[in-house]
This record gives sequence, C-alpha cells and structure tokens, in this order.
Amino acid sequence: MSYRDLRNFTEMIRSLGFVRLVSMENFRTPNFNLVADILIWLIKRFDPEANIHEEYTSEQDRVLLVRSAAEFMALRANLILNTKRLYQADGFSVKELLKIATLLYQAQQANIDDEQNLNRPATDMIDINSHIEELKLSRELATQVTTKGASIYESLGKEVELKEERYQSVSNFLELNKVEKALKETNFATKQNIESTKGFIENVAATENSLDSKIEKKKSELERNQKRLQTLKKVRPAFLEEFEKLEVDLQMLYKDYINKTRCLCYLEQVQEENAIAEQERMFKRQRETRKMMEELQLEDARKLMEDDESLDVLADNVPQKAVGRLRTATAARARLATGRKKVYGGMNADDDSNSLDSDSEFFLDDVDGEDSSILGSNDDLKGIASESKSDQSDDDF
Repeated sequence: MSYRDLRNFTEMIRSLGFVRLVSMENFRTPNFNLVADILIWLIKRFDPEANIHEEYTSEQDRVLLVRSAAEFMALRANLILNTKRLYQADGFSVKELLKIATLLYQAQQANIDDEQNLNRPATDMIDINSHIEELKLSRELATQVTTKGASIYESLGKEVELKEERYQSVSNFLELNKVEKALKETNFATKQNIESTKGFIENVAATENSLDSKIEKKKSELERNQKRLQTLKKVRPAFLEEFEKLEVDLQMLYKDYINKTRCLCYLEQVQEENAIAEQERMFKRQRETRKMMEELQLEDARKLMEDDESLDVLADNVPQKAVGRLRTATAARARLATGRKKVYGGMNADDDSNSLDSDSEFFLDDVDGEDSSILGSNDDLKGIASESKSDQSDDDF
C-alpha cells in the first residue's frame, strides 16, 4: 500500500461519480462495508446486469461476494483479482480495487476523446476512407506471412533428417540407365494408378444405381411392413377377452389369498399367546397348590404341637401313674398322626366304619377339650390307656 495508490484511487472514484465521500484515512483500518459498497458499485458500473452476490452481513456472504466479483472480472474484463487482499478490506485491497477503477477511468477518458474527435472537421474521415483498401491488403499480407512462417518453421525442423539424405544423394554417382529405368517404372506405376482411379470412377455410377435400387426396395419393404403393422394393431386376438377375465379372477384370488394369509398369521399368533397364557396359569395353579399343601402341613404340625403342649399341662396336674398312662396315650396319638400319611387304596373315601382313615379313630381330640372328665377318675384314665393300646395295635397292623 502506497500513498500514491490511495490518492489515485480516491481521485478516480470521485471522478467516476461515487456517491459517498471516500478519503485516504478510511483504509487505515479494515472496513469491509466500505470495500463491499465500492466493489459492488464498480461492477454495476462496468455491467449493470451483472449477477453477483450483493449481501455481506455474514462471513459466508462476504466470501461469496468476493468470489463472485473476482470470477466476474476474470471472465468479463480479463482482470485477475487477489481475493485474499479484497477480504482484508484495508489498504492492500485498494490495489485490487484500483485495477477495476483504472479500467473504468480509462474507458471514460477514451469516451471523452471520442466525443472530442467527433467535433473535429470531416476532412479526417475522408482521409481514413481513402486508406481502407490498403488496410485490407495489409491484413491479407499479415495472414500470408503467418502461414509462410509456420511452413518455414516446419521445414526447418525437418532439415536435420533431410540434410543427411541430401548429402547421400549428392555424393552418389547416378547412371543415366538407372535414372531412365526408375523414371519408366514410376511412369508405369502412375499410369496404373490413373487407370484404377478411372475404373473406380466408372464403378461409382454402377454402385450408385445398385444402391438406389436397394434403397427403393428397402423403402417398399418398409411401407409394406408398416401397413401390416397397422392391420395387426387393429386386429383383436381371440383369446384376449378370456385373458382379461382370467387376469381379473387372478387379482381377486390374490386378494383372497392375502386376506387368508393374514388371518392365518393372526390366528397362529393368538394361539401362541393363548398357549403361553395357559402355561402361565398352569404354573400359577401349581404354585398355589404347592403353597396350600405347605400351609396344610404347617397347620397339622401346629396342631400337633398344641396337642403336645396341652398334654404337658395336664401331666403337671395329674399324679405320676396317670402321667405314665397319658404319655402312653400321647405316643399312641403321635403314632396315629404319623400313620395317617400311609394311606392305601383309591382317592375316594370309603363309608366303612372300620377304615383306618375314618373319623371314629380320632375321638381322642375330644379328650383335649374335656379335661375335667379325663381327670375325674382313674377308670377314665384306664379307658384312655386301653384305647391307646387298641390304636397301637391298629398301627402295628
């Protein structure tokens, strides 16, 4: 960045008619808003219909603005702009903006010079018209010079190879007989080529006629095939109606198949769910049954313990002889309780009073409820002992 560049840029912008006042101090620090406004104004001044990104509020918009401006000037004006310097928006960006401003300023000055030339007398135009023919001739000569120069350049490139061949041909001694023979052979080969070319030319007419006949034949075949195609399109096959009916039936059957398949899948799923639910209910019933059995066993054990405790209380109040008898009766009842687990026969209860599981064998429970009658006399205690012996005999059986 130099003072001269800043001064020239500000003067050019002012002369081009930029609406905003621009001073050299505006570019001491980065000022992207000012640089963006100047860049957009210069491009619009260069081409009012230019399609560039005009927003610069965000970082992405700034990048798009600088990139689109650089691409536009590179394509339209052949100016290469440094996008990095433009994005800096400081004194270094002035050098890039100065390129566009210089181009516009020179065009403006050239336009002013043209207007001044139009105000001159018409004698100069007459002199220019007199030299138009010379201008055309000079252009033709320039094209000829370029073509000749290109051919000379190619010939000079082949000089290395041709030089050796030329020296060999010059150094060799040519005999007239050999030269004459070579010329005759060349002449004969040339005549043969001419005759073959004439034969080809004559055959061209014959080939044209044959090709024309083939073309006409193919055209007639094409027309005939087209007519046949039209007739075939108009004819309706006999089996087409049946085919359409079968197609409709097939669609209906397919719909039924889809519905039945869906229903079958749904029923299978419901069956699986019911089977799982039934299995869960069975497991639940088994758990409940097992729990009830455990509770019954606990209840039986609790009753036996209560009976033992009641007998112990009675034993404390009965004499020693009666205690012995009570202990014998208690042992008999214990054996009777344990003997109930050994059940033989079916699951249905028998009505016979002599059965081992009948209620008549469990009248000893009334003894626990009637303590006064048990302790009333020794005869009752003897009766209990006799009953315990009979129960023991039944257990032994």
